[in-house]
Amino acid sequence: MLYRILLILGAPLIIMALSLRPAIGIELSNGESDYREALSYYSGYHQRKDAQLAAQWFKRAAEKEHKDAAFSLAVLYENGEGVVKDTSLAIYWYEKAAHQNHPKAQYNLGFLLYEGYGIQKNQAQAVQWFQKAAMHGFAKAQYKLGCAYLEGKGTAKDLTKAKEWLVKAAEQGDYDANHTLSLANELFTLHE
Repeated sequence: MLYRILLILGAPLIIMALSLRPAIGIELSNGESDYREALSYYSGYHQRKDAQLAAQWFKRAAEKEHKDAAFSLAVLYENGEGVVKDTSLAIYWYEKAAHQNHPKAQYNLGFLLYEGYGIQKNQAQAVQWFQKAAMHGFAKAQYKLGCAYLEGKGTAKDLTKAKEWLVKAAEQGDYDANHTLSLANELFTLHE
């Protein structure tokens, strides 16, 4: 009899315990609960907004290989929000997230390398990161990759690939890609 009662009550209790994980201190191994805690501090959802505490929770989650947390922490370091502005730490966390296939981190890392912001300028390496993010469908990366092929910066000049990537970005509504395509249209027409 007791066994039947436990079976009946067991499922709702397990579900309730799982929903209360953060409140009762049960952590997910991948840092998801830390990441959610960071988001709640960052947004002010369910508690007061506190970028400093958000950064601490993002770091906890990022140290557990949570790619969204690593990206968010990089952005905080790049902008000096909740932490002292530190481009080298921003780059470190962008790299961590980028190596975990986070498209925005790949793009941001590529952008910093392309322009040489806080890191030695390396346009060839930047193009590799733009390529990875572009393959994930990230429009800004598709635009930057198209521009790199158009200008021959960080890669060989290739008008066919330039147009291909600019069109992909433009199809997603990227204003800069549309503008560049309209300016380069004559160049593309001559090339074909």
